[in-house]
Amino acid sequence: MTISLRGLLNRSNLHLEVVVAGDSESVDAPISWVHSTELADPTPYLVGGELILLTGLDMADDKANEKQRQYARRLVKADVRGIGFGIGVKHPSIPEWLVEQCGHYGLPLFSVPAPTPFIAITKEVSRGLTDERQRGFAHLYNDQRQLMRSVHSLYPVSSIVSKLAEIVGGWATLINPAGTVIASSHRFLPVQIGSLGDALTFSVLGEAKFVNVKGYDVAVFHVASPAGDTLGYLIVGRKGLTGSLDHTPVAAAAALLSLAISRSSDANRVLSRLRALMVRRCLEGREKSVRPYAHDLWDGMPAEPLCAMRLVGDMSALEAAQHLVEPFRKSMVKNLNPVVFGMVEDDLWVIVSQSNASEWINQLSRDGSVVLGISSGSTWLDMARARHEAYQAAAEAKTTGAATLQYGQGSGAGALENLVEPSLLRAFADLKLAPLRNVTFNLSTGPHTGQERNDDAGTLSIGAIDVLRTWIEARGKLEEAAFKLEIHRHTMSKYMAQIAKLLSVDLKDPGTVAELWFACRYSRTR
Repeated sequence: MTISLRGLLNRSNLHLEVVVAGDSESVDAPISWVHSTELADPTPYLVGGELILLTGLDMADDKANEKQRQYARRLVKADVRGIGFGIGVKHPSIPEWLVEQCGHYGLPLFSVPAPTPFIAITKEVSRGLTDERQRGFAHLYNDQRQLMRSVHSLYPVSSIVSKLAEIVGGWATLINPAGTVIASSHRFLPVQIGSLGDALTFSVLGEAKFVNVKGYDVAVFHVASPAGDTLGYLIVGRKGLTGSLDHTPVAAAAALLSLAISRSSDANRVLSRLRALMVRRCLEGREKSVRPYAHDLWDGMPAEPLCAMRLVGDMSALEAAQHLVEPFRKSMVKNLNPVVFGMVEDDLWVIVSQSNASEWINQLSRDGSVVLGISSGSTWLDMARARHEAYQAAAEAKTTGAATLQYGQGSGAGALENLVEPSLLRAFADLKLAPLRNVTFNLSTGPHTGQERNDDAGTLSIGAIDVLRTWIEARGKLEEAAFKLEIHRHTMSKYMAQIAKLLSVDLKDPGTVAELWFACRYSRTR
């Protein structure tokens, strides 16, 4: 143990004599170093914990000068352990004013006889510091050796966790990325995992965080594989103030756990495959068959109503997005509902509660290298529809260059030309209206409008397609269409009968009218 003033005074070979006993805290506190100085105010050169040695070359015998009146008080404020006064150099004994100051402020004071050189005291303290470092190294080596032995046990993960708790004098537990306890030193922990709050919010691989909860100094280490995959989270605590927990063995244990868990990399692949299989079942509406495994895979199931999301991008971007939705890697708000996720056919699918959908959309869309398609609200039974909506939304977002798109809110949702290849639109219109392409109706009687044109014989006429379009725009009302064309309604009725005959259709059929509207809208004659 580092030498204290009490231990130094007990060294009989130094022949030190106590003049002022001082406070017990100062006497028993470890000495950080020995500093010899004759300055009236040495505090600017101190950092705390030092032992001051002096001979009083500038000190008066009878009365302190102006600078020395607060000498002891300044040293106490600088956290000095005590004063060693060398007698026989200038003063045959310690000045009474210095003794009074030390007694008043509780600063330990002892005399150093002339035969005892200051360097002997310095060497004694130095040996104590060296011995303390050696003991610290030996203790650290012993701790690491015990942890290393645990790696070679039959169950290395649980052995490392139990040995770590013994070393730090507290408790330790390891949880997997889904939040399930893999190994724990104690059956019941004094701190609930969920109460750690932001300490379980990670955004950097290999990160460590420290927090004090219910009087326990707690450290949380993110355990990652050499490839950067999340393997779990090591949580260690002991009773005491912040800083009382030795973090060195915890960091060593986290590294050993990374190696121990990585030895079974197949387990990570199995977990990913299970998540992919189970999220596929959820998207097919078979949620009941998934629930028994949801806690181990995702820390539970999100609450209805739900929202399905399809993320499209390169594999590295999708893996980064997947890290964000892993339990206890949530870097947004606390206590979010669990998230169901998995890779399906090279796309990342995420199912969240609709109450948290906006937060997840903001988080997942921060990386511009992924495209996000979002469904409307859904239930578990109706998840197949939500999957279709998210798929379509992501496809349209990728086509239009949008980073995110909610189903039904894209530019193509109300424009057929954005959903169908343009050449197919024109082909359909051409084929549908082909029988009317060269048909015109005579408008030589009655008032005439700008729609009319002169044919080669000088007769005013209008194309059959224009007549059909006007009728459709009038929602099938003959009088309104006739008014727009400025012809008699009976004439309009006759023209529409001829159009129906030429097209071989029933104009009372809503489906037929819808197809004709589509054809007129994208006809080349417009």
